[in-house]
Amino acid sequence: MSTTPPYLNKRCASSWLLAAAMIAVFTASCGPADYQEPVKRFQQASDVVIAATRSFLSHENTVEENAVIDREVFEQKPIDPAAITEADVISPQEIKLRTEALDALAKYTANLGQLASGKAGAEVGKDTKTLSDSLKKLAEDATSGSGAKGTILDNNKFSGIAGAAAGAIGAVAQLMIDRKARHELEHAIVSNDAAVQQLIQLIADDSTLAYERQKTTLSANGVQMYNIYKEELQRSNRDPVLLLLMADRIKSFRSQESLLPSANPAAAILAMKKAHTALVSSVATKNSSQSLSELVKAVHDFVSAAEPLGSAVQALVKATE
Repeated sequence: MSTTPPYLNKRCASSWLLAAAMIAVFTASCGPADYQEPVKRFQQASDVVIAATRSFLSHENTVEENAVIDREVFEQKPIDPAAITEADVISPQEIKLRTEALDALAKYTANLGQLASGKAGAEVGKDTKTLSDSLKKLAEDATSGSGAKGTILDNNKFSGIAGAAAGAIGAVAQLMIDRKARHELEHAIVSNDAAVQQLIQLIADDSTLAYERQKTTLSANGVQMYNIYKEELQRSNRDPVLLLLMADRIKSFRSQESLLPSANPAAAILAMKKAHTALVSSVATKNSSQSLSELVKAVHDFVSAAEPLGSAVQALVKATE
């Protein structure tokens, strides 16, 4: 059963014809209410991407652990549970840091949508301050030494960038709480947004690292399986049971290899970044019809990237079982 929500599974909603129609409707008479639908769709797509990213990063450890088990079995060595765990390259805490940061960033973008809709007030400001505090705590936790022994991620870098994003969002939140003039708030959002974008980019980059690592590990494991099959086939007393086992493992490997690219969440996270940037631009240009049309298109692209991701990650995980 697909984990992708029904509202993202309707192919007709992803067509360019509908996207063009939406842009025409939204920009015909640009107003605060026009932001509600694209912001809602942004939030829905964000939920899918965050869940898929969590599963994808967790799957990286499954690939590493399976490679250790296969190697020990092929070499007829005892399987050591501790050695299997030590193969992990991303800890649960490292995954939590990145997915919770992505969630906070998505909610901050939605709060900017509230501002564009003319609804931002003290309550939205307090909620934005909470998001800032959450990112600050994540930045602190990243330096607690809770990474995997062989981690492929740079937690100190994450801490620095997350801390900068927390400060940027906190500055905007305080202006909201203090009910400062609109132009002051707009200036703060735009001038501080580079730090926010850098954090989204870093999470996309970390997803790419996990993708490349999975690709490399799968490839090495595949070569080993092909070689074992070939060697067994050349034996005069070849074992038909082993050959069948290796054939099944090779089928699984090929399936995982074909599914892996579509399960990489990096492209969808970058589409999220573009949608966020479009919303910031819309706030900065005082809700012009052009900026609104660009926002609608960016959100459409984000939804289109998120739409197949959940089922792709689920298919990858299933192929590994």
